Amino acid sequence: MRNQDTHRKLHELFNERQLDEMDHHVGVEFAYIDHPRRGTMHTLAQFKEWLGEWIGAFSDARAIGASYVDGPGFSVAYFHGRGTNDGRLGGRAPTGRQMDMAFCETLRYDEHGRIIGGEIYYDQLTLLTQLGLLEQAAVRRA
Repeated sequence: MRNQDTHRKLHELFNERQLDEMDHHVGVEFAYIDHPRRGTMHTLAQFKEWLGEWIGAFSDARAIGASYVDGPGFSVAYFHGRGTNDGRLGGRAPTGRQMDMAFCETLRYDEHGRIIGGEIYYDQLTLLTQLGLLEQAAVRRA
């Protein structure tokens, strides 16, 4: 299986809420970084807990419209995250508003094709603005 196929499979498992099936695709060593929140998960269990927080905040959350780039020992995915905020997000009450924004995720693989780590990038300001938790700054035009 190519790295991008494994990456695609993880997104499918997330969309289907089959997080325990991810165990088959992950190596013993694992680290995953959420750059906007400056958090690192050091185990698969922590990673699945983090995914569970997204699902808790957006019960219909999905990774959609993905494109994948394959490389030796890595893959990159560009996708849209979409969902309605119907659960608590970082201690804040649900807003009922929709998130629809771009994400970029990289995954790294061991010599057996198992995931050993990754990183995700997204615009947290866009997320909070879409949910009505922050006001969008007015753009000044000259």
